[in-house]
Amino acid sequence: MATNTFVTPSWVTKDVAVGFRNNIKLIGGFDRSYDSQYRQAGAKMGYTVNARIEQRFTVSEGQAYDQQAVLDQVVPISINHQYHVDMGWSSADATMVVEEVQSRYTQKAGRSLANKWDVQAGKEVYKAVYFAVGTPGSTITANQTWTDGVALMKDAGVPEELMAVITPVQQSALLANNQALFNPNAQISKYFTSGQFSGAALGMDSWAYDPNLPTHTTGTFTTSTPAIAGASQTGSSLAIDGMGTYALKAGDIFTIDGVNMVNPITYEDSGHLQQFSMQADLSGSTTATLSISPAIITSGQLQTVTAAPANNAAVSFLGSTGTVGATMAAVASKQSLVFNSAAFAFVMADLKSPLPGANSKRMSNKEAAISIRWSEQWNAQTDQSMSRLDTIGGIAPILPYYAFRAFSS
Repeated sequence: MATNTFVTPSWVTKDVAVGFRNNIKLIGGFDRSYDSQYRQAGAKMGYTVNARIEQRFTVSEGQAYDQQAVLDQVVPISINHQYHVDMGWSSADATMVVEEVQSRYTQKAGRSLANKWDVQAGKEVYKAVYFAVGTPGSTITANQTWTDGVALMKDAGVPEELMAVITPVQQSALLANNQALFNPNAQISKYFTSGQFSGAALGMDSWAYDPNLPTHTTGTFTTSTPAIAGASQTGSSLAIDGMGTYALKAGDIFTIDGVNMVNPITYEDSGHLQQFSMQADLSGSTTATLSISPAIITSGQLQTVTAAPANNAAVSFLGSTGTVGATMAAVASKQSLVFNSAAFAFVMADLKSPLPGANSKRMSNKEAAISIRWSEQWNAQTDQSMSRLDTIGGIAPILPYYAFRAFSS
């Protein structure tokens, strides 16, 4: 016979934390090393720390000393989300069997919180990622599309460890493509029996599916011949002309003829056109000034491209019909993400506990990088206990070029 247990903050927070950890998919692969900077009791919304990103150096030749600047680039990570699950029960329900508490409350609360953070994480990071493969609105059916993305990562100097988080539909397509392969037999057998494409494959160290990945709907334009309006443009804005009537969207991807990506370690031409992501919605006609990432930098330690664009160089938008007399329709595409953990950061902070007039408990686990607070108050008039589980944290893209997007249906 199952034994009863008192529903206490200490017990519940631990069980919810387990449910949370077991249900995170996308953010489970994010860098969590910044969490220690938030381990302050009573952290508040709006609290920010700056994450320092890797140094980049050029190499000099010869005996002469050629000092270069040490560039301490930083990316702010702000505590800007507080998500919570609220519930209540009577004093008669306060003593229940463990299995009932888990099935009715704690496991579901942990799962709901994890899914909410996953949804928000995808929305906040994907538009910063400018490398992309696939075709808007179409499921990827060729393995080479994935390995082409891995090749982009290698040419961008990204470390070997890559995690792929893909949509369930894309998971199904990958299984269909690879179950018929004969080697390695053990891995194909695992795909067949588990119904999941997982493990190390196609240049990725691990695969996971996540139904919470964001959807990007491409912008639109009527008949256009997009081209660079003025030579030698650099920086994070870009003037183009030749447009019809347009309504472009943050997250749209484009390339510029003659502007190639450089390897950020060797500064050599990668042979690939640099992909750019729009960082703000924009509408109008004829001419446009785009807000873009990465910035166009043609020399020095932060160089991103081989050269500034030439005047009238063709601009090609992913999802358009071409570059001359082209159009682009609004097409919705799920955004699968392949990334090294250093590409993005997810941090959780410690909320204040104990609280005045409430029974509360905070569970902070350094290894899991999780912080959840449970609090409750009893109402004498209704004999009800009002309870809530709170999490507070923030998400930020740190090194966007450590990731690529896969457009799919």
